[in-house]
Amino acid sequence: MGDTPAHEQRETITECIEYPEHVQRTESGEFRANKRRLVRQMKIPCWVCGTHDNLEVHHLHEWSLWNDLDPEKVLDALHVYDYYGFTKADPETPIKSPDDIRNLVVLCADHHRAVEMGIHRLTGEIWLAQRAAKPGITITRKKA
Repeated sequence: MGDTPAHEQRETITECIEYPEHVQRTESGEFRANKRRLVRQMKIPCWVCGTHDNLEVHHLHEWSLWNDLDPEKVLDALHVYDYYGFTKADPETPIKSPDDIRNLVVLCADHHRAVEMGIHRLTGEIWLAQRAAKPGITITRKKA
């Protein structure tokens, strides 16, 4: 048997999510301050592709699900998904808000929301593979 040739594979994924009751989302002062710190002061690029264009900030633990999340379990997860070292620097302070800087990652608009490549649209392993792709290789149809 030989190698499988390169090919496109289409997937249809259905998610059924039970969102808890929550207030209409607004951009909190904590979120604005943390976004400013990450993007303007620290000049952190998109975590996936490294661009400084069209930057947005993504909640690792979704804002709309926050009322159903256990803050201790969130903190445990953030010890693993510590994109910028903020959890290591502050490992024991309880997480009280989804807008905590330890729960945020900088992404360009494409890697945040685009149908073909955004974290809100792809499974985790495909989204993550975009960061690890060899130069010139495109994991999803849309070119980064």
